[in-house]
Amino acid sequence: MDKLASPSDISHELAPGRLSIIAQVMLDVLHKALLDTNTEHDCAYTRGTLPWGRIRNALKQLIATRRYPWLSLKHGGNDLLIGIGPHPVRFFLDDHLNPRKLRVLNPTESEAIQLELLPESGDKSVDLWRFIVERALTEDDEHQVFFVGYNRMNEVVAQWQYSESVRSLYAVDDHIPAAAELAPLDLTPIYDEAKTSGDSYEANANADAVGNRDL
Repeated sequence: MDKLASPSDISHELAPGRLSIIAQVMLDVLHKALLDTNTEHDCAYTRGTLPWGRIRNALKQLIATRRYPWLSLKHGGNDLLIGIGPHPVRFFLDDHLNPRKLRVLNPTESEAIQLELLPESGDKSVDLWRFIVERALTEDDEHQVFFVGYNRMNEVVAQWQYSESVRSLYAVDDHIPAAAELAPLDLTPIYDEAKTSGDSYEANANADAVGNRDL
C-alpha cells in the first residue's frame, strides 16, 4: 500500500494547526457527551445521537464566533457542511477505513454544489474531505479524530490523525500559498439531501450499549 499523503501536502488550506483546532473541539464535546449519557437510562442510540448533535452545534458555534477567518459554514442543515478555506468538509462518527454509513462516501446535493464552485486548485485525486470521529472501544483506548481524503473509488488517499496523547499544536497564520491550478471537480450527488436530512445516526439493533463503532 502506498504511503498516504498528508492533507496539507494536497492543499495548504488544510494545515495541521487548523485541523487540530477543530479536532480538539470534537474530542472535548465527545468526552462531555459520553459522561452525560453514562446512566442506566442510556443505550447505544443515545450514546450516538447526543455526541453527534453536540459536535454539530459546537462547530456551528465555533464558526459563529468568527475567530478563524478560514473557517466557514457552507450548509447549516442536519447534513452540516463546513468550509476550511475553499474546501467543503463533513463530519461523522464512524470507522474511517471501513465506514458503515453510506453517506460518508456520497456527497449530498449541497456538498456537490460546493464542490462545483471550488476554484481550479487542489489535487483532483481527492474528491471528498471528511472528519471521522472514532470512539474508543475500551477504557485502554483513546478517542481519535481522523481527517480523511477519499478519491472517486472510495479509497483513502490522504489522512491526518489526532488524539490527546499525540496532541501537537501548530501556528496558524493568514498567509496561504497559492495552490496549483487544475481542472474543477465534477461530482454528482449520489442521493438527495432532502431524503437524508435528520438521518444523521443509524441505530444498530444488535449493538452493545458501549463501544459501538457504528456510532
